[in-house]
Amino acid sequence: MNKKVSVVVTCYNHEAYIEQCLKSIFYQSYPAIELLIFNDGSTDKSDEIIRGLLKDSPFKTQYFFSKNQGIANVRNLALTKISGEFLLFVDSDNFLDKDYVEILYRGLNKSNADIAYARLWDFVNETDVLAGDLEYTFEKELEGNRIDNCSLIRTSKLGQAGFDRELKKLIDYDFILNLIINEKAKPIYIQETKLNYRVLENSISDHGNWDKYYKAYFSILDKYIQKIPIDVVEALKKNVETWVSGYSNLEIEKNKFMLNSQKEIDELNKALQSLKSSRSYKLGKLLLLPIRLLRRKK
Repeated sequence: MNKKVSVVVTCYNHEAYIEQCLKSIFYQSYPAIELLIFNDGSTDKSDEIIRGLLKDSPFKTQYFFSKNQGIANVRNLALTKISGEFLLFVDSDNFLDKDYVEILYRGLNKSNADIAYARLWDFVNETDVLAGDLEYTFEKELEGNRIDNCSLIRTSKLGQAGFDRELKKLIDYDFILNLIINEKAKPIYIQETKLNYRVLENSISDHGNWDKYYKAYFSILDKYIQKIPIDVVEALKKNVETWVSGYSNLEIEKNKFMLNSQKEIDELNKALQSLKSSRSYKLGKLLLLPIRLLRRKK
C-alpha cells in the first residue's frame, strides 16, 4: 500500500509560474498525495490563479493565504499542518515530471533511506544546475549543499527540525544538515528523475553575493561544530579554495595562496579552537582574510 506524501507548495508573487507548478502535481502518477498550498501574501494574481485551479486537483487539497511573513515562517507553519509519512516541498517557480514523486518514493523505500533527492535541471538552457558527482557523502555535503529542498523526506526523521528565521540565505541547506546531523537522516541520490528548476534573474544576481553567502555558511556550520570539528575544518578549507578558484582573474594569486595552503590550514585550526567564544561571522572574516589581501594586490 502506498503511504501518504504531503506535498507542500509555497508561493510568493509567482503568477507566471504557479499554474505550471500545480498542474505538474495534479498529474503525478503517485496516487497517495495530500496537497497543501501556502500563498505568502502575494500581491499579484497568484491568489486568483490558485483558487481557480483548486477544483481541478485530484488530491485532498488545502489552501492557506496569509500576509507576507517570509519563506522560513511559511515552511515552519507547513510542518505543523502535514499528516503524511513523507514530505515534499515544491517552490512555485519549479515543476515536476509526472513520475517524480513515484520515482523518489520507490528509491527511498528500496534503499531504506530518509531523504531522496534528484538533480536540478535548468529546462530553459537544457543543462544541469549542479555540476560534478551528486552521489551523497557527508564530506561533500559539508562543503556545500547538493540536496535541494524539493526532496522526499521521511517525516519520522523531522524530529524538532525547523527552518531558521534568522538566516538570510541557505535556509534549505541548514534544514537538510539539521536532519542529517541531529536526526541521523540518511540521504540518497536518485538518478532516474530530475527537478525542473527555474533559474530566475534575481537568483543569478544574488549568486555572486559572496559576503552574504559565507556569513550564512559559517553561521550554519557554527551550529554543528561541537559534533563534527574535524569535518568542519576540511569543509571550510575546501569551500574557501572553491571561492578563490571562482575568480578567473586571480589565477596567479590563487597559486601563491595554494602554495601556502598548510599555513592556511593551521590558521583554520586555530580559529576553530576559539570558536566557542567567537561569533561565526568573525570566523568568516578570519578565514577569508587571505582572499581579501589577494584582491587588494590586483
